[in-house]
Amino acid sequence: MAITIRDVAEAAGVSVATVSRVANGSTNDYPVRPQTRERVLEAIVRLGYRPNDNARRLLQKRSGLIGILVPDISNPYYPEVARGIEDVASANGFTVMFCSTDRLPEKAASYIEALLLKRVDGLVVVGGGDEIQLSESSVATYGTKVVFIGRPSKAFSTVRIDNIGAARDATEHLLGLGHTRIGFIAAGTSSTTVTERRRGYVQAIEAAGGAVDEDLIVDGDFSEAVGHAAALRLLRLPDPPTAIFAANDRMALGAMAAVADLGLAVPGDVALVGFDDVPMSAFLRPSLTTVSVAAQELGVRAMEALVKDINGDGRPGRRRIRVATRLVVRDSCGASARQARGRASEASPAV
Repeated sequence: MAITIRDVAEAAGVSVATVSRVANGSTNDYPVRPQTRERVLEAIVRLGYRPNDNARRLLQKRSGLIGILVPDISNPYYPEVARGIEDVASANGFTVMFCSTDRLPEKAASYIEALLLKRVDGLVVVGGGDEIQLSESSVATYGTKVVFIGRPSKAFSTVRIDNIGAARDATEHLLGLGHTRIGFIAAGTSSTTVTERRRGYVQAIEAAGGAVDEDLIVDGDFSEAVGHAAALRLLRLPDPPTAIFAANDRMALGAMAAVADLGLAVPGDVALVGFDDVPMSAFLRPSLTTVSVAAQELGVRAMEALVKDINGDGRPGRRRIRVATRLVVRDSCGASARQARGRASEASPAV
């Protein structure tokens, strides 16, 4: 028969409550004499007692559950983030529940209600959209801790990248290659992520002394299909752009197809830059120049912060974490071809 906590209590000559306090490490709140603690630990080892996880969680008033809310499971960026979350959660004894909201407020609200009713210990909200509405008061009743990835918050801990600076760097790279008409495929949402990336694009154009042409800014919706349609619209302008910067890699992939459909070439006719550096970006032909976001690291850092918040370590809900990005220059922007031509020119003998 399985050894129970009562068996340990009887063997050690103490109460069940004392065994529970020793087994769960809660002797700071309820002191146990060193001799008694040693006697309990000896009985636990000798009898081979293993505390029941569910019982431990009930005593600690924890469920051991973490909810993850993402806007679109079909976007390969979000599973990478979720992988980082799950790795840290699993290492700390938590089980993850994964929910995709499809950017629908009613679906998001339904998931949040279900997760809170399950008494999840923590929520990780991924993405910059506003379809998920949370306040301190809405989760306080349940004791649930919250971390946002990609979205600012005054009430909860956040893990973010510098979208403005990264988008500015990408646009400046295209400007440095000689492009003066650069299209930008944004997204028709209130997402802080896209708003900030658009701001970085505008800042780079203006800093270079150019005027922002609103005709060169077209809304997408993060998908390949709408990125394709947006690029067609840009390339059919009377004075089309010679370069396109898409606010995510999926829209950049659609834009690459649009260029080919019009009988044009990337990067010979149109330079192309994306954002996120999803795994497929390196294997496109031409390979995609893009802003690399350490998606898995975002998840890791968010879950580490959440574990600290759940354990009451530091200032729960007030952590502000930044993860660095970098521009990965590949073939789609034309820089590598230009460098190759430069090397060939240097190697040519003088006439």
